[in-house]
Amino acid sequence: MSGRLDTSFDCLIQVVPHYLKKGEHLQPTEQQKYLFFRLIFGRSSGLVCLAFRSPSAKPQFQEVYFQWPEEEDLVHKAIEEHALSYDVYFCPQLLRTKKRTKENVEFTPNLWADLDFCSPDKMLVEPTISIESSPGRYQAFWAMEHPPDPDVAEELSRRIAYKHADEGADRSGWDLTQLLRVPGTANLKHIKDGIAPTVQFYKSNRNVYREEDFDEYPVSPDYMAIDVPMPEITILPGQAEDLLQEKRDELNPLVWTLFAEVPEVKSWSEVLWKLLMQLYEAGYTREQVYVIASVASCNKYARDGRPAIQLWKEICRAEARAELHQRLLVPKPEEFVALVSDAEKEQVARAGDTFVERYIKWASKLGDAAPQYHQAGAFVALSSLLAGSVRLPTSYGTIVPNVWFMILADTTLTRKTTSMDIAMDLVMEIDDDLVMATDGSIEGLLSSLSTRPGKPSVFLRDEFSGLLEQMTRKDYMAGMPELFTKLYDGKMQKRVLRKETIEVHDPRLIVFAGGIKNRVTSLLTFDMVGSGFMPRFILVTAESDLSRIRPIGPPTGRSMEGRAEMLAELTDLAKFYNRTQTLNIEKLKSQIVRNVVTEAVLSQDAWVRYNTLETKLLDLGLHTDKADVMTPIGDRLAKSILKCAILIAASRQRNETVEVEEIDILRAATYGEQWYAHAIEVMEGVGKGEAERHLDVICRAITRNPAGISRSHLMQAYHLTARDATSIFETLEQRGMISRKREGRTEMLVPTVLATKSQEVR
Repeated sequence: MSGRLDTSFDCLIQVVPHYLKKGEHLQPTEQQKYLFFRLIFGRSSGLVCLAFRSPSAKPQFQEVYFQWPEEEDLVHKAIEEHALSYDVYFCPQLLRTKKRTKENVEFTPNLWADLDFCSPDKMLVEPTISIESSPGRYQAFWAMEHPPDPDVAEELSRRIAYKHADEGADRSGWDLTQLLRVPGTANLKHIKDGIAPTVQFYKSNRNVYREEDFDEYPVSPDYMAIDVPMPEITILPGQAEDLLQEKRDELNPLVWTLFAEVPEVKSWSEVLWKLLMQLYEAGYTREQVYVIASVASCNKYARDGRPAIQLWKEICRAEARAELHQRLLVPKPEEFVALVSDAEKEQVARAGDTFVERYIKWASKLGDAAPQYHQAGAFVALSSLLAGSVRLPTSYGTIVPNVWFMILADTTLTRKTTSMDIAMDLVMEIDDDLVMATDGSIEGLLSSLSTRPGKPSVFLRDEFSGLLEQMTRKDYMAGMPELFTKLYDGKMQKRVLRKETIEVHDPRLIVFAGGIKNRVTSLLTFDMVGSGFMPRFILVTAESDLSRIRPIGPPTGRSMEGRAEMLAELTDLAKFYNRTQTLNIEKLKSQIVRNVVTEAVLSQDAWVRYNTLETKLLDLGLHTDKADVMTPIGDRLAKSILKCAILIAASRQRNETVEVEEIDILRAATYGEQWYAHAIEVMEGVGKGEAERHLDVICRAITRNPAGISRSHLMQAYHLTARDATSIFETLEQRGMISRKREGRTEMLVPTVLATKSQEVR
């Protein structure tokens, strides 16, 4: 223990006793509740995140942010307004901006633990304050003398959770941006006999701690520490500018602005972080990034006169984040369903790169296409070359790793066509017969497939929305979704025409499609989902990001060299898995040449992990508001993840049998976690009419402006009449999706029901 809290906290200590008898509880007073956050956050400054969850059958989750300590009164006002009718949570870290993400954590003035059924009395280090969130369930906090780095604080909190996991502590309650309950509020998740328990103080003391006070807690498993000693770096005049000039043809133009201009925004942290990430994406080393960031106009550490070691630690954190992005290469959705635990993700990260990760890294350097699109390109390339020879026998039949991807964009800035071309150019250089026509009738599709039994065939369609529209509006295309579905499953198809009969045997159809998201979602129907057509697609979406735009320039040696390596690796895979075997038939005195079939085999651990994954996706689908839509989506996504795991395993082996291990399932599921989030986003619009989609557009516009947007601005931007505006805004308000507030004479619309910073319009 380092010391005791100073006298500014004596009032809290006086009203919260040092100890309570076992089983005895203390109802927080107004004074206690008011001083709780002072104890938790101390003298640090940043944004406090409060979260409110409604107790309805369709609970809504809302977050609101306050500047600490300037808006301390507003924090407590918001809590008081929701204390009895909502489950109230807070994030024990202070944030840079209004986004509860790990990279956005500014200060960690405490350690935290969701102890669940483990009593705080069992802690090796006595908590500064502990609360009982419901009868027999606990949470604990340790005030720190000096706020540790976020990564250090997270690791210490993780040690506590893992050490006491066998005693009932929540093993997943240690990560940054964790939400924990606020004392003095109701716990509506544990109502008994119509009475909701109150979140209460359990114990408190005046202890503050240092990092070394927790050495007794063993290092948790699978932890990747970020502890890089700072070297001696001499920065010469003009050195940073010279480094930027060396890569001027590859740098995003935004880098020059971030480097040279003093930020006009409130959060310098966000601007500096964006600069660091852009520099790592351009290929600079850690030391080079330090040189550039040290003299950048957005260097908040130089502005505040803080030690250079703090900038170095920020640079190391950014490097770790950049490496993680290179592995996953997709912005993590703010709200997503976790299919893979953090420990499993770290296990994947330590396992090294496969062809998929190498391809994504290389393709991402070629231009400014949305990085998640390159995931689709990598898997389609593998499927195009391996689906004809690799297969997995199961108790329900044989699974062939043909995958369908549909990449959806909001505008052309996401470069979906570019990303598709990068993958297909490689594939066609190996076998130019793989790609079929990009348009045509049912008869044309079947005719092409009839000449390629057992051979992969890629149906490439950049604007798939046009085909979807034909399926819904033209009678002769009405059966196409069912036809595609059967071809995906490899079933024989026969079509009798006036002049000929077309038979397709053993099809290996791969679909690589693209489209504008809004147009595709407007065309989706329940029949397309229920028939199994849309669930067979892996959906990938992206939004335009100006920070990714790069200037047009000549090809670099690095990109050309990388292409040669990708082509060589794919060619080697194609040669190995597409071998042929000659059989001599003595009686007929002839020979038959056939392809060598490579069987895939899952290890016992891989089967267990896959079945767990499939069960979770089915359970998630069954318990959503759109069970008839999300259940088939979850079922088919599980099968697609299994197919991708087979492709990953095959790409890293050259064996007579493809051995699919648990790590292959985990790697594919890590991508699948993102794909499920994209599927939820796309499937929200299934069955919605024009009026409902218009509501969604207006609601998204309001959500993008958390501080509020004026009624008049929305009416002008979306050409709304007074009658339409009133109907739309009242509908969204009654659904609990927006609220109204006054700023002078202007009526402002804000997302969710939280309008605590000014007078709410009744």
